[in-house]
Amino acid sequence: MDNIPLSSSVKKGEASNSSRLLILQALVPIATHLVSSQLEAFSARLTDALFKLSDQTIRPEEASASFQAFQLLKRNNTAFYRLVVGQINAALTKEVSTINAKKKPVKKDAEDFSLVSFDEMESKLLIRNLSQALEVNNADILVALNIRIGNVLRRTPINISQNPFRPDVFVHAVYQAWKEFDATPESHHLVLRLLQPNIFLQLKPILNEINEGLIARGIMPDISDVYRSKGKNSDANSQDEIDDRDPYLHNKLRSIFSGQPISGSGKRTAGSLAWSGTGGGFSGAGNGVGHGGGNAAQANADTVTIDRQFFNYLTSIQKTGPLSEQGMDHDASVQPGVRGESPLRQLSRQAPADSLTDVDQSTIELLARIFDFVFNDPTIPEDIKGLIGQLQIPTLKVALLDKDFFFKETHPARVLIDTLAKSGALLDADATSEDPLYHMIEGVVERVQTEFDEQIDLFSDVVADLEAFLQEEEDKTEEAITLPVETALKQEKMRLAREFAEHDVAIRVETGEVAGFLETFLLEQWIRILTIAHSVKDKKPHALENALKTMDDLIWSLKSKNSAEERKELVSKLPSMLSLLNAWLNAIKWDEPDRVFFFSKLAERHAAIARAPLELSPRRQVEIAVNIAQRASERRLNRHVQNQIDKHPDEWSQQVEVLNRGVWLNFVQANDAQARYKLAWVSPKRTRYIFTNRQGHDAFSISGEELIAKFRSGSVTQIVSDSVVDRALIDALKDPSE
Repeated sequence: MDNIPLSSSVKKGEASNSSRLLILQALVPIATHLVSSQLEAFSARLTDALFKLSDQTIRPEEASASFQAFQLLKRNNTAFYRLVVGQINAALTKEVSTINAKKKPVKKDAEDFSLVSFDEMESKLLIRNLSQALEVNNADILVALNIRIGNVLRRTPINISQNPFRPDVFVHAVYQAWKEFDATPESHHLVLRLLQPNIFLQLKPILNEINEGLIARGIMPDISDVYRSKGKNSDANSQDEIDDRDPYLHNKLRSIFSGQPISGSGKRTAGSLAWSGTGGGFSGAGNGVGHGGGNAAQANADTVTIDRQFFNYLTSIQKTGPLSEQGMDHDASVQPGVRGESPLRQLSRQAPADSLTDVDQSTIELLARIFDFVFNDPTIPEDIKGLIGQLQIPTLKVALLDKDFFFKETHPARVLIDTLAKSGALLDADATSEDPLYHMIEGVVERVQTEFDEQIDLFSDVVADLEAFLQEEEDKTEEAITLPVETALKQEKMRLAREFAEHDVAIRVETGEVAGFLETFLLEQWIRILTIAHSVKDKKPHALENALKTMDDLIWSLKSKNSAEERKELVSKLPSMLSLLNAWLNAIKWDEPDRVFFFSKLAERHAAIARAPLELSPRRQVEIAVNIAQRASERRLNRHVQNQIDKHPDEWSQQVEVLNRGVWLNFVQANDAQARYKLAWVSPKRTRYIFTNRQGHDAFSISGEELIAKFRSGSVTQIVSDSVVDRALIDALKDPSE
């Protein structure tokens, strides 16, 4: 057999000619600006967490500290914003200015806590745990950023501890900002415990933008070659290999490509992958040494042993046109396994005598099974299946040249099939031939079929073209949803303001000291006023303070006054309090007859308080105290029951909670027709979801409760986005008994 060499080239990134320090300094304002854009959502998450802790903890001192911190942050969030931005800007500037010091990586497990207090040790541990969790959540982005910053500094990729934009810097800065914001020591550790990755600043968009900033300055625009080179030098460490995901399937693949039988039978069985290992097996596959087993260890890592006559035979078929045009079963080229014999199996049977080894036969059979699975996937339109079917010969040539196709998810040919399948699933079934995406897919397939010979990089090129096309559509979607996003943010802001208003009223009603008619007034009318005050607190903070004070004065005015001084104070406060009360009610346009009745009732109660005897009998005092305690107990119990209900979300609410931007859902229309929409945006508090079609048209907003209800009723389902080749491979390798 002739040796067919596999050529590969590694592109070298070129560092910018600008000053290294200036390049990194220019990234600090980018990071600071993105932090600033997140502060409202971050503050809302932290405020919510503080309130929940104050409501749920059984430790009185913790409840008091968390509630005080909640009130402080809720009323002074603008000051908190300024402190966070200032601390992060200062920390990043300092890190960038000292980066050339080439700090040595710190071994975190070796930190010495012997000379610090318990509180300091706890703080360090909490900061370290949060930093490590954020590093894990953003590992891929940080690796790319380490490589690019290393390129700027003309070093090898730097360690995470040397990265000036590492999560640890952001965590320390936010913690320092909080310590300045709230001098109460009790709140410091409390806030650190609450700062989990889901509450903390979302670092992914910040780190992504920093990476993009480096790319814009010419710092390694294409980092994929670095990853490929790195993988070639240390293949055993690749996180992409199937061995890392499923060792059992990996071993089955090794058995197939070593020429050894998978089952106990030593005979070749029709329709199975159990081939006899009688020599002449696969010698080596690209950079996949170690996968093949058998003679693989003796093979040159950059060559494969394959029959040149058979390879040329495949090329001649490929150049002639799709398999369906060459006398093979037409239906089989579109849906192999459904009707007729698979074209790949026909090729195996019709190949020149002695041109295929047992490993080659196994490769063809395994690939045929993968295409069987792809063509039977109901989410892929039939037209797209037909186009994917035209890639069978080029993909077979790739699989014969490079067995990494089966082992690595990021193999270019495998990525192409996955991308085509996912893209095809986005097409409307009734208009595929007129869709620009369909024509793009058609052109990609045609290019592979006409140009591919032995250069596997061609698959990377066409995938890049297709992804660029999809990104253009994504960018158009972002522009199209600008107005819906603004509307949704306003809706969420009002909803959050309403929640804060309800809490403000609830904590006062739960004392049991609020008169019945006043409780109804607060719940029905004053919550509306507080909602408005909370929604404008950033621009008019005094409005919220005024509304809260008016409510507290109103509640106080209806409590018993058992001294002449208290009654004198009531008389002096009533005119201004009533004036403010009327002004607020005018603002919400409450002009119903109930308003007249409320003020009449209020005047009667104030008169009764003024006429009541100054001294109450012990029995009357006990009766009042018991009534107050009973009302307070009933309200706390009701709230506890409601909280328990809220704490147990069902499977549909959990499914909606984890939906991320970019996922696709099937919406069942009134006439039972299905329409596919992409989740284009999720509000910071996940109360509003905006969906669009692929081009960004027909955008609509839906609340979280509505979306959960649609999932529960079955009128909305999520479209599977997992790798179709990955699922096909698992299905192809499963045992008959499974």
